[in-house]
Parts: sequence; C-alpha cells; structure tokens
Amino acid sequence: MVTKRNLSTSATSGASSESPSSKRARSKVNYNEDHDDDNDQAEDDDDEVDDKPADSKKKGKVAAAAATPATSKTSAPAKKGTETKKPIRSGAPVNTTMPNPLVLPKTPEGCIKITSWNVSGLNASLKKGYKTYITAEDADVICLQEHKVNQPLLNLVDPKVYPFSWWGFEADKKGYAGVAMFSKTVPLEVTAGLPTHPDPSITKGRIVTLEFPTCFLLGCYVPNAGEKLVRLKERMVWDVAMKAWILQLKAKGKHIIWTGDLNVCHKPIDLRNPSTNLRSAGFTQEERDGFSAILKEAELVDTFREIQGEGQDVAGQYSYYSYRFQCRIKGIGWRLDYFVTDKDFQKERVVESVIREECYGASDHVPIVLIAKGTL
Repeated sequence: MVTKRNLSTSATSGASSESPSSKRARSKVNYNEDHDDDNDQAEDDDDEVDDKPADSKKKGKVAAAAATPATSKTSAPAKKGTETKKPIRSGAPVNTTMPNPLVLPKTPEGCIKITSWNVSGLNASLKKGYKTYITAEDADVICLQEHKVNQPLLNLVDPKVYPFSWWGFEADKKGYAGVAMFSKTVPLEVTAGLPTHPDPSITKGRIVTLEFPTCFLLGCYVPNAGEKLVRLKERMVWDVAMKAWILQLKAKGKHIIWTGDLNVCHKPIDLRNPSTNLRSAGFTQEERDGFSAILKEAELVDTFREIQGEGQDVAGQYSYYSYRFQCRIKGIGWRLDYFVTDKDFQKERVVESVIREECYGASDHVPIVLIAKGTL
C-alpha cells in the first residue's frame, strides 16, 4: 500500500509515456462509446432508433434526396425515432453552457460539503466555466475525475483555502483518465491507487483514498468496459478489487464515502433508454451485478437513490449527457456519478445528496454534491 502521512502540500502519482490511441471507427448509431478514449458515451436518440450502420443511413438519405424534385417544397416525413425529444421531467435544465453568474446554496452550519465532478479534460473545462462552478460551490473537498493532464495544473483552487491537493496520473497513457483531490482539511493518510487490484501500479490514475478522523473518502474513476465491451473482463476484475478494498477499510471502524464517476447505471431509472442499452458499457447485467455485490457485501447505499426513491416523479435525473445527438436538450442522459456511503453514515449524517443539474457546459458530466452533518 502506497501511503503518505500528515500531508499539507500537493502530492502526485503515476507517470505517462504513451500517446492516446486513435478513435475507433463507429459502425452503429446506437452504441455506448468509451469516453475514456476521448469519445462521447453515446445514447440512442429514442428506444425505437434502428441499428443500421451509419454508412447505410447516409446512402438512404442520398437516395431520398435524389428522388425528391429540387423544386418541391414538401418536407419529407420525419424518420421514426428521430423526432424531437424532451426531458422526462417538466422544467428540467436543458442549458448547454455553464450559467454565469452562478449562485448555489451555502453549506449549512455544522455540515461538510463534498463535490465530485468528471471534468472530461481540465484544459477544455477551464475554458468553459470550471472556475465558475468551483467558486460558487465552495465545497470542503473537491474530487475530480478524467482530468486528462500529465502534470498538476496551477490556479485551479486557492491554495490558502485548499492546503491539501493530490494528483493521480495514468501510468502508461498521456492525456488519459486521471483523478485529483483538493481539501480544506489535511487528511491523516493518503493511499494512491487500488492496493487490492492484481496490478495496483495501473490504478493510480483511477482512485485515491483519503483518511480523515471520522471517515475514509475514496475519489474514484472506474474503468469503462469500452465499445463492444472489449474491456468488460477488466472491469469485472476492478469491481472485485474495489469490494475487497472497501471491506478492508470498513474493518478499521470508520465511515466510508465512495464517490466519483463509477461508470455504471445501477437501475433502469438511471438512464433514459434502458431497453436499447442492455449490452452497452455501463448498463450490462455484469456491471450492474458487480455494483450490487459491492453495495450488498460492504453494506453500502447509493445516497442519491436512497433519498430520491425510484418513483416516476424522480425519473430523468442524470449526471452525464453526451455532446452528440443534442442529448442534453432532449434529456437523454445517464447517471454515472455517485456518492455511496455505509448505512450508518447515510442514516445518521447525510443531509443532502444532489445532482447539480444546472451546472452543465464545462464538461459532459454535471457535478454531484453530498452534504453531511459533522466533520470529516
């Protein structure tokens, strides 16, 4: 286990040497891409969208155009599955840029606030409202995922406000994955990577565990199973190792807060189009079962779902919207980001577990926030 005690300055982990792989050819419209590879995680525009290869659709459009006289003013009927869609919930935010100015609720007295956000590339996020959100939220701990940089960036936060910072980088690939943490409270101990994984060295850009007096906080970016599920087996190895690590931490008698982009939609309510994504990365039965096993065996709960329930009145709340296909405007999303805690912490301390739905535009993910009574 790689640890450091009494940290008051920044720490880094991992090294990079390999160029990112080129984007894979896309052959179908309804698939779920691996956004680790700087691809969007694409959803079907509708449950009824067909599975024709993209080039076949293009040929069909050309043929249709040729068959229509140039002087005709009659619009072709909309193809089934391509009609304009709307969010499930009336009044759900559909903005595509970060609101500015942005005013968010202050942390209640006697509470702590933790935010988790997949920034989908810090260099891009900084240009599109990253600091607007970070300043407005004023969280006690900031957990970032998928920063895609190769060395720590300066001026992301005020070091006087956040005296502790930690950066994790992908071991073998530049501009790929990566996690970072900033905290107003200096942790007692830091563990880089996932010690229970068969090869912990490849996990340091994926997870960091901070030990505080009352809890362990795990900031995590779970590997994606990939297009056509090419890395599903690797994902299953990760889930087993993750469960083992959490059980080890629980045995030490402190609370568990596990957060980040966990890359799974646990239940059908957690994505807009479950029926057409049963074999898409993030919603396979294998991934959902793996997540369920962690929750059950470690006696953890999904705080957002625990509070919100699963009724139709709370459907349509997602943390990820692909940049493709106008998914944000149509409300076609996935809930991939979580705050998971032990049952006692949820029952005794959790005040709120929310998705900052309006804070879209600096990333294809929106931040999530946990507010809890007491201190770290």
